[in-house]
Amino acid sequence: MKRVLWAIACAAAISVCAAADQPYAYATNGVLDKVETRSSSNQWKLLLNESNLGGKELEAAELILPAGTTVRGHMHGSIEVIYVLSGTYQHEVNGKLYELKPGMMGIVRPGDTVRHLVPKDGDAKLLILWTPAGEAARIFQNAKGVTPAPVPEMKKAEP
Repeated sequence: MKRVLWAIACAAAISVCAAADQPYAYATNGVLDKVETRSSSNQWKLLLNESNLGGKELEAAELILPAGTTVRGHMHGSIEVIYVLSGTYQHEVNGKLYELKPGMMGIVRPGDTVRHLVPKDGDAKLLILWTPAGEAARIFQNAKGVTPAPVPEMKKAEP
């Protein structure tokens, strides 16, 4: 599963480098942390969007869903790839329910109806990728949070 995630990230990075229409960050600590959105119980961190990627090919966010969370059915205009970092996450797509554990992925295509559920025994921490971009602007619209410090460039080691 990690190889699949790595392959997705590499493919996106290659397409970004080829298609970037503005400067991008070579290293980033995210765009917005400790984000307050419409659903204040969920903890979001916007990791990647056009501002640090330089293009609209991909967006990424980290999401912690508290134990017992049920997110109502909804659709996305982009492909949504959900990678479970910790906890147990239940992923219902078009009426079919799947239980995902760390290292597993859920996939939602445009037009699919998805619900996100977390059992009552613990939080779930997820990495969410959207391609092409556009979902983050909707989710993080009018969001408040902290801008993470940039990643400092290291001095090159002497050979």
